[in-house]
Amino acid sequence: MATPTLSYTAQAQRFLQQAQEEFEKGDLRQASEKGWGAAAQMIKAVADRRRWPHSEHRLLREAIGKLVEETRDEELVMLFDAAGELHRAFYEGDIGSFGVSLRLRSVATFLEKMRQYT
Repeated sequence: MATPTLSYTAQAQRFLQQAQEEFEKGDLRQASEKGWGAAAQMIKAVADRRRWPHSEHRLLREAIGKLVEETRDEELVMLFDAAGELHRAFYEGDIGSFGVSLRLRSVATFLEKMRQYT
């Protein structure tokens, strides 16, 4: 049986791939939500490994804060904020193609940076 950390990491990669597929189809809302999901799953992987709670949006933000304190990698906050904008855009539909593309690239960078902490 896979450990939760590995499952979260694998799901993050699946969501990012799905986000890219939805973007290519022109479904910006679904691309946005899958991008957010990818970032959220990767945070869960890191939090799970450290035994930090991660069952709510607030706890995901707290986990990023703790990780930044631990690593001093302040870029993680900005990359996570880009993912949060994607989540918001799912509901509002107010970010165009370029904005979604830019933020999906930020999520991809976020996943790469976070992988070292899992």
